[in-house]
Amino acid sequence: LEERVDSFSVTVREKKSPLASARFRELVNSGFFNGCSFFRVLPAYVWQFGLSGNVTRQREWDARGTLREESHIEQPDWNMRGTIAFAASDGELHRGPRGTQLYINNDDNQALDSKGLVPFGRVVDGMGTLSAVYSGYRDRPKQTLIHARGDSYLHAEFPKLSYIVRAQQVAFIEEPFALSKNSRGLMITIGMVFAAFVCCAALSIAQRRLFAGYKQAAPEEDFRPRDDDDEDYGEEEDGAEDSAPPTADER
Repeated sequence: LEERVDSFSVTVREKKSPLASARFRELVNSGFFNGCSFFRVLPAYVWQFGLSGNVTRQREWDARGTLREESHIEQPDWNMRGTIAFAASDGELHRGPRGTQLYINNDDNQALDSKGLVPFGRVVDGMGTLSAVYSGYRDRPKQTLIHARGDSYLHAEFPKLSYIVRAQQVAFIEEPFALSKNSRGLMITIGMVFAAFVCCAALSIAQRRLFAGYKQAAPEEDFRPRDDDDEDYGEEEDGAEDSAPPTADER
């Protein structure tokens, strides 16, 4: 098979989710993600990864324990397309102890907000790369067998899986802004106000154009009031215009 190698970039929100951001950075810098597969890809839902095909490496990280919960997060980011968050240690998308597994939202998944899953970063470049990740196996790879057999299981049973070749930290930049629940509502409100303003402006212009026609004077017509009893009004007018003045003999 012809291999395709592309990249994608992720920023993390260190100040808002310090524990998740620190764990993610540690996983990246330790080389944990190198060679990891996208073992669960559900179109219009999520891309999931974070189980090492190296069984020994995965066991070492499992032995380090799960990630502690963040303290109270004000205005948490919601699960919109492109955001990244930790899945529970059992691989399911619900609130619980977090290990090494992560997911990237492939759609706006507001239902995951109610499950207590809070993104700590987002993809800022390379969504097209993620869209090219093989999705034919969906969620068929069994996580228990990945834990037990690693790459030998994946290569034998799912040869078309897409893998992360290498992950590295390329810069440390605090993301200045990401769409949060509260700011999302604010932006929706601003959008509605702007739409109302545009509609009012368009209506005002239409009204001015409509009433401008009534201000123009109607063209004057030169006519003599018609007598309702005179049925030959039009003919008399024509005759009066064409008749010659009487001669002296006629008088």
